[in-house]
Parts: sequence; C-alpha cells; structure tokens
Amino acid sequence: MKKIEAVVLASREKDILNALQKSGVGGLTVTPGKGRGKGPRNVQAGPGRYIERYNDVLTFFIVVEDSKVDEVVSAITEASHTGNLGDGKIFISTVDDVIDITTKQKGEMYI
Repeated sequence: MKKIEAVVLASREKDILNALQKSGVGGLTVTPGKGRGKGPRNVQAGPGRYIERYNDVLTFFIVVEDSKVDEVVSAITEASHTGNLGDGKIFISTVDDVIDITTKQKGEMYI
C-alpha cells in the first residue's frame, strides 16, 4: 500500500476531487493550509501593495493499493496542473499496515 500526499493550490479542489472520483478513489482526507515553495512571491496590487507570504493550499491524503498509484498520481497531476510555479507537490510513501478502528481489523481491504 502507498500513501499519496498531494499539496496543491486550493483553487484546484473541485477539479482534483472529480479526477479522483473518476479514478475510483473512495476515501481520502483533505486538510486546508498555507504553503510556499522556492519560487517568487506574488505581489498584490492596490493602495497598500504587499507580497503574499503564502498560498492557500490543500493537502490530500490518500492510501491506495500499489497497483493504483500511477493512476491516482496522474489524476492529481492532470487536475492540478496550471503550468505556473506553485502548482504543488506529490509525496508517495509506503504504508506497512492499516487498522480499521470500528472493526479493529487489519489489512489492505480496510483502505
């Protein structure tokens, strides 16, 4: 099993959720936050011009079978891509086991 953590622009939420649904992802967790990468910051115009310190981002946490990783990563990448700096990052890590709290059962079938 693999855990996919995708940190993406919050403005891409609907597109990503639609793409994940089409790829068969059932459960997921989405957490709002603020983030920034190495790139230059956006300057906001107006009487008190300022440089944005952070972007509004969402982190998607998804656990899938190894065989689904490429499909899910592709869905996220296509749905979140704008071509501009700051589109986000995807991190993939191995999950040793999963435990369903309700049933207290273990195994891949509980993802």
